[in-house]
Amino acid sequence: MSESTIFRRTPLFLAGGSFDLSGNPDRFLLELHKHDANSEILLIEEGEGTFEIDGRSYTAGAGTLLVYHRGVWHKEQSTKHPFRATYIGFRELQVEELPPDFFLPPAAEPILHLHDQLPVIRNLMRDCISEFRRGEPESQTIANHCLAILFAKLARIAHYSDAADRTRVPSKEAVWKAKRIIEENYSAPLTLESLAEATYLNKFHLAHLFKDEMGVSPIQFLIYCRMEAAKRYLRTTNLQVKEIAEIVGYQSEPSFYNVFMKVNGVTPRKYRDEG
Repeated sequence: MSESTIFRRTPLFLAGGSFDLSGNPDRFLLELHKHDANSEILLIEEGEGTFEIDGRSYTAGAGTLLVYHRGVWHKEQSTKHPFRATYIGFRELQVEELPPDFFLPPAAEPILHLHDQLPVIRNLMRDCISEFRRGEPESQTIANHCLAILFAKLARIAHYSDAADRTRVPSKEAVWKAKRIIEENYSAPLTLESLAEATYLNKFHLAHLFKDEMGVSPIQFLIYCRMEAAKRYLRTTNLQVKEIAEIVGYQSEPSFYNVFMKVNGVTPRKYRDEG
């Protein structure tokens, strides 16, 4: 294995799942317990909870990943609702000289704050689980590989001091991916949330990066692409304005008219006549 990796052995996926506990603060409570044959990670996606891990108490909320190492006692309880989380159990992980199935040093805090990496970690966890549950040929193999990628991503956060520098280029590439999605799918009901999902970035982080790179927000760029396409159709086809509005992504002709007027200063029909 390459000397540039901290992994001597990648993990084996055992089980995983997601749960959504809404409205009842007593619904999520797991008393003090431990896992002697495996470790586990728990990603909090929404809400907040208190967690006792190896005798220490932690408060953790959305975007936090908790690591329950093999043989370590822990207790879990949700405190703010709705509460959503995803978990994965694994074994056979070996990180440098750490004990078997330990991802972090025993003395380190067993909590990682994911920040803008939350979407990519969440999606990788879900990919592992969904692939494993397919039960098709090589599902275990694919789930294991997804889990290895997941831990490599987590290693950048937990084990490499230059993790921030490592994410700058991918973030820039994510902006250009979002730009291409908009250019090629401007007629679809695109949202900032859907673009963030596609680029594995937090929506606020994506909006900030996109504005810095392109000078406009993702939604402003979407409007630009729709208006450019509309002008092309007005000048080169005999399609009715209502038809063009639908083609470029507007459900009603008045909405299209209002946006066209605001952006171009003339109505669609006048723009066609002047061409």
